[in-house]
Amino acid sequence: MKKITFFLLLLTGITYAQIGEGQKFCSGTEDGSYFPLSYEFKKKILWADTFYWETKLGTKNINGMLYTAIKQEWKSNDVAILYLREKNGVIYQYDQLIKKEYIRFDKKFKVNQIWSVDQNTKYKIITYNGELKTPYCHYTNLLVIEAIVNYGHFNFYYLKGQGYIGATKDGKLISCLTPEW
Repeated sequence: MKKITFFLLLLTGITYAQIGEGQKFCSGTEDGSYFPLSYEFKKKILWADTFYWETKLGTKNINGMLYTAIKQEWKSNDVAILYLREKNGVIYQYDQLIKKEYIRFDKKFKVNQIWSVDQNTKYKIITYNGELKTPYCHYTNLLVIEAIVNYGHFNFYYLKGQGYIGATKDGKLISCLTPEW
């Protein structure tokens, strides 16, 4: 019986990983960031009918600025690297294709704040008190950012201390963080 209990505890620890030490999967941290870049992490994120692993790789100096490199490795083995940095509460993302950085989020933005990344992409703060139900959690107190792109409107959901936890398109869940490894 002890062996079975130990095996179940071990299996649960493997398949239901924590985001930060001592943090429960469905919980954020009050003093955390919507874009936590300072700690090591590995997350599995479902997207439509596939998934990707998101892992912090370390840092990279680009044009004299130090960015956190985040690898997104898709089920198909495609890999994307995001470069994010934070300065004075502003999250900047470096776009490798156009060799330029843009604002991904500013903690001073108010609800209904709109900003452009380029002529095809606009973001808008919807709320800081959003909710999202996924197959695993019912999240509250979320930052919700609408992305308006030429192929649709998406809402992206962020939890303090965990960062990105899901997305909807036209009100339907298309992406979420999963504890199942």
